[in-house]
Amino acid sequence: MKKLLTIALSLLALTACDQQPEAKKVTESDANKPLPEVTSETPPATDNKLSQRSGKVIFELHCAGCHDPGDAYAATKQLALVRGKDLAVILQRTDLVPDYIKYVVRDGLLEMPPFRPTDINDAELDNLATYIIDSAKAYKAKESK
Repeated sequence: MKKLLTIALSLLALTACDQQPEAKKVTESDANKPLPEVTSETPPATDNKLSQRSGKVIFELHCAGCHDPGDAYAATKQLALVRGKDLAVILQRTDLVPDYIKYVVRDGLLEMPPFRPTDINDAELDNLATYIIDSAKAYKAKESK
């Protein structure tokens, strides 16, 4: 009897959940109300300037896990095998140009995935390329002292 009561209550609860709320009836006064105006001053929903993180933040968030110095990082280890130890650490490479960095980040390369504009917007990509180039220049200046 308890089992039958439990089943009945469960079915009752399920049918109560399945009921749709009544739709609001549109009255004549509602139909005559003007819609809110959309002006050209309204910013677009996909404005890339809403988030403009620094190149260092972008590198630490998206790149450092594979490109930090040391054998524990997959991309650094792979670059050491393919390009040599001098060209293994991205932040120390003086042979990279901003356009190449942006291309590889946006389109990916071998095991490196591409990063969409929703991951890294264009302004942030510029910041990242500048950060990598500036880090390499600072490393070279420090190394030559």
